[in-house]
This record gives sequence, structure tokens and C-alpha cells, in this order.
Amino acid sequence: AAGYDAHEVDFTKRKVGCTRLFESDIVMGASEKLKGMIKEADQSFDSKVMFVVGTCAADIIGEDIAGLCNQLQPDIKAKLVPLMAGGFRGNAYDGLEMGLEALLPFIKKRQTKRRGRKPRIVNIIAPQANLNPTWWADLEWVKQTLKSLRIKVQTVFSHNTSFEELEQAGEATANIVLSHDVGYKFARKMQQTHDIPLILDDIPLPIGVNNTTRWLKALAAHFKIDEKVEPIIKQGEEMVVDTLRKRALMIIPRYRNCRIAVSADGTLGIGLVRMLFEELEMIPEVLLFRSAMPDSRSILERELHSLGLTSRVIFSADGYQVKQTLEEFDVDAVIGSAWEKY
Repeated sequence: AAGYDAHEVDFTKRKVGCTRLFESDIVMGASEKLKGMIKEADQSFDSKVMFVVGTCAADIIGEDIAGLCNQLQPDIKAKLVPLMAGGFRGNAYDGLEMGLEALLPFIKKRQTKRRGRKPRIVNIIAPQANLNPTWWADLEWVKQTLKSLRIKVQTVFSHNTSFEELEQAGEATANIVLSHDVGYKFARKMQQTHDIPLILDDIPLPIGVNNTTRWLKALAAHFKIDEKVEPIIKQGEEMVVDTLRKRALMIIPRYRNCRIAVSADGTLGIGLVRMLFEELEMIPEVLLFRSAMPDSRSILERELHSLGLTSRVIFSADGYQVKQTLEEFDVDAVIGSAWEKY
């Protein structure tokens, strides 16, 4: 349920209805309560699609949300999409994958094949599937960069996305996943069902100067616009160097050869490896990843090999593993959150 705007909760903008289950509902069931809520929401919100999400309590008592939606559908104007998202079914990354997959049936297929050179149109997938609380700023940078390269963003899965944009996602000629933790399965299914290739899936995301340069050059190479991306790269490098000269000349020497532990998700962690080692001259001794990263481990392996690093790597690291590993390794600093500090 927290799938799409995990870091940006603003209930004034979202149409959310809740059954508010009580103890008696857990014992006796809450089907009638849910039916009433769906009918009321359909009349009040007038939406084209309504996602009916079963959380832990409903999932534990075995509420048949899918059957209930099928039963109510003839009387409801909105398309009902049931989602069982009880916490015991998986973690937040599993929930994100589930939410993305639920959007797939609404994407229309192109009726005619394109001839000649394909237009530069992309979908952006899972920009918020990471631990960065300002992911929306990263998304805005990506969108502005694509616009400057005359690459149209068709649909963002999913942030402030209209139903019409969702339906027209099949018009894109490429998909870009802005996460190393979530979105690969969805993108591959889109490639199978809508013939939209996934690009930039074999390199780190644009974190740090070198990774950003690599990402932009790979993007330009796919769309054959290499000459257009060079000014953007030059401008960005000049901005970073100028900022470092003003603010970081006293900081960087202090941390040179500093032994670092990184506790992050794959989206941030993979990109930080090269940035810390090449640009800030630190040594990533330990890499603790929150997710399993089955689809992006190969990117990390290539990064470590190319940099000549033999860092200790732990995937799906829980609190106990993080604590034990930090006690085991005598590092100079930890890049993570307040949780790792205390």
C-alpha cells in the first residue's frame, strides 16, 4: 500500500478510503464494511480505477478481496483491482513489484507498427523505490535532462500519473528504471507484451560525476544523439568542480583513504561505490544492502571488479546483521542513517 509515494505523504491530494477494522471485525469478518466503503468511494471519488488493498489484518483473517471485487464489479463504475498486501507476504520491495504489476493490464498496445526511425519517447519506472527522501528532486532532474535532449517522457510509473498517461505508456520506445531494487520484472514484462526495450539497465544510476557521465553517454548512444549530451556533461562537471572548490577543499583531504562502511539500498549503494572510491578517495570496506537485489547484483560485481575492490558485501541486511558487521569491521566512518549511528 505504501508502494508509490512512500516519502511524500499528503492526504489532501490522494483519494484514500479506509474500512477502519476493529477487533469485532477481525473476529466476525468485515466483508459488508468493505462493500459499503467501495460503493461510497465509487460515488464520492468518481475514479476510473480503484485499487482495493488488503493489509495485514484483512489478509490474516483470509478476507476474499478478489472474490468481493468480482461480485461488486457490475455495480461499480470504476475498474476494481484487488491487491493482497499483508506484511507477512514480503517486504516493501515486494509490495512495489506487486503494485507495478497491477498497472500492466491498463497499458494499451500499439495497433500499428512504426516505420522508419523511432521517436525518442521513454517511460520512467519506480523513481521512488529507494531510501532517498528527496527522490522527487532526482526525478525532476532526469525529466529536465531528457527534455533538454528532446526526449519525451510519456509516463512515470507512478507519480502524479493520470489514467490517460498510464494507458498511453505503450507509445514509448524505451523504458528507464530509476531503481536497482525494484522495477526490472515490470520492465521485462512490458518488453514481452508491448515490445518496449529496457535501457540503461547494466550501469549504475547517475550518482556522482563519473556515474552521471556514463549514464548520460549511454542514454545518448541509445538514441544516437552523442553530440547533444556533451554540453550537458561539461556544464555539470564545471558546476560540481566549482562547488567543491568553494566548500570541500578542507573536507576531502581529511577523509582521504578513509575506510568506509555503506549501509543503503541498491539504488544508492551501487552508485556510491565508484563515487566514494574514485572521486572522494575513500575505501568502501563494507557494503550492507537492504534489499536482495537479484536483478542488479551483476552491476555491483562489475563495479567492484573494475575498481579492484574486495569489499565485504551483504544483501538483505537486517538490523542484527548491520549491527554485527559494524562491530566486526573497524571502519573510520559509516555512510547510512541515524539508525546505524545509534
